[in-house]
Amino acid sequence: MPYEVEFENGTGFRVDDLAFDGSNWTTYREELIYVAKLEGVVGQFDGTDVPPVAGTEAYQEWSFRNSVATMLVTFTIPDSLLINFYDTKTAQEIFTQLENRFSK
Repeated sequence: MPYEVEFENGTGFRVDDLAFDGSNWTTYREELIYVAKLEGVVGQFDGTDVPPVAGTEAYQEWSFRNSVATMLVTFTIPDSLLINFYDTKTAQEIFTQLENRFSK
């Protein structure tokens, strides 16, 4: 199911689902990064938003951003791929594994 972002003016943008075989990886990746920028979580994918010390307020804020970024990916990949990521802890881990698998 595509992930959709709607703006206050009624316009929107969506991330189409990643094909199981990754045939649309380049388009999917660009759409995902664009929406991540809009959502303020692109640092979760490129590694620039590193986790602070656990137990702090900063860590709670980081954890929320990680959850949003993880949701962006997990809502837009097939279940047959999703099962490979149940043990991952960060959106960056998921994104990196997908990129390694489908980048050509």
